[in-house]
Parts: sequence; structure tokens; C-alpha cells
Amino acid sequence: MYKTRTKAMSETSGPSDLPGRYDKILKENQDEALPGIIKNILGIEIVKKEILTSKLQHTKEREVDRLALVTDRSGQTYILNIEWQSQNDPNMLARMLEYRVMAWQKHKLPVKQYVLYMGSEKLSMKDTLCEEDLHYWYHIINLSEIDYKVFLKASRPEEKVLAVLGNFGADPAEEVIAQVLKAVTAETSSDLSKNRYFNQLQILVQIRNLVDQFEAAMESVKTFFKVERDPLYKWGVREERAKAEQEKIAIARSLKKEGIPVETIAKTTGLSIDIVLGL
Repeated sequence: MYKTRTKAMSETSGPSDLPGRYDKILKENQDEALPGIIKNILGIEIVKKEILTSKLQHTKEREVDRLALVTDRSGQTYILNIEWQSQNDPNMLARMLEYRVMAWQKHKLPVKQYVLYMGSEKLSMKDTLCEEDLHYWYHIINLSEIDYKVFLKASRPEEKVLAVLGNFGADPAEEVIAQVLKAVTAETSSDLSKNRYFNQLQILVQIRNLVDQFEAAMESVKTFFKVERDPLYKWGVREERAKAEQEKIAIARSLKKEGIPVETIAKTTGLSIDIVLGL
């Protein structure tokens, strides 16, 4: 059952389009998720903030993930640049240096930069450049090193879903994902929003190669949601229907090998004659 479901997920969102699908999640969620990350993970307590245009232009244009003019609790005012990265980029150091120069040139203020890395590969991006006349560095935060409970205890669902990218410690992945599913459902009232977050989780678990564990978690928590309009309930119903359909097909295929007439197989299994003919 899980293999069939996993194949379906991979067909609709393969590795080639995963970065684009993740970018979409970031754009949907970062306004809600970043305040908690900035405070609890970056350790910056902002007392004043102004979101700046993400486009930096001088002789060429570059678009960053998040650029903000902030004043923190200590009274420092600076440009805060945050980038999300799902894969190791060998050019990340050059990109960040370019962003810093362009941001400083445009706003004439100090710049603090952070890359939030959530990939499954071992972090290998360089964060420091030391040359005779240039010493530059930026901060890389590896989300896989952050305790998943930091995200899970957040008040916003957009931040809770990021728990699947954190450090599970000794906790089984299936149990962690189940906690995330329950937490998101508890914090979300509308079916539309629940479906949105479940779809986002389907993408995020692919980044960490946790598709099978996600399917198992969905299976384990669906019994907690009995309201027929609930997305988890609907997911369980769809799964049961898909399982029953696969069982009918297996029976029909076996009967067909035995030479049973197509009409009889169709009547016995409830499948259409066209489906039986195609087996």
C-alpha cells in the first residue's frame, strides 16, 4: 500500500521539480514562519521591522528570499537578509557576498545574513572567504540540527510544519510526523487550510526522504479524526477505496489467467469490462 502511494507522490512531484515546489511553500509561509525562527533560532529580538523589496539592482538585478530593515532589542539597526536553501549550492558563498554588497550599496546600512539549510545531504557550503584584502562570512543554520520540538511548540501552523525538517533525536520519524499532523490539525479550523498544510508536508518530507514514514503517520493518525469533512478522514476513506480497488484488480487478474470469461470476472469483481480487458 505504501509503495503504491509513494510511487504516485514521486510521479506528481519528482526530484527535478522539488526545488520549485518548495519555493512555493516558502512564499506561502515565510511571513508567518519567519518571526518565530528569527527569535527562537537566530536569537534576534526585533522591536521594529520594515520589509524591503526583494529585488536588488545595480548594474544587474538579483532577487533574495527575505530582506528587511530591522531594529533589534539592543537598539542596532541593520538590513536582515535570510535565504532558504534545500540543496548544497557550490556558488552560495559568492551569491551571499553579492547580495551583501548590493544591499549595503542600496541602503548604506550594516547587513546581517543567514542561510537556513534544510537539505538531506550533509552540509558542504562554504560560509567564509579569507583573502589578503577581503575577509567575509555569513551564517548558515542547519535546520536538521535544531530540535524539532522548537518548531512544534510554535503557535503558527506555518512554523509547525517545519518540524519535519528538524532533528528528531531518538524519536521515530513516523511518531514525529504524526505529532506534526495532529498539531497542525488542532491549530487549523478550515478544511482548506488543513489540506494546504498536508500538501506542504508531502513536499517537505520528500526533502528529507521521509515519504514512507509520512504515509505510515497518516495511516496511524487517521483514526483520531472521525468527522467526515475532515481532510484526514477523507484521506483515510480514499486510501481504503484505493486498497479495495487494488484487491479487485488482483482478483480479476488471477481469474483472467484461469481463463474465466471477461463478463463473469466483471460481474464477480464489480470492475468494468474495459478494465478487465486491459489487465
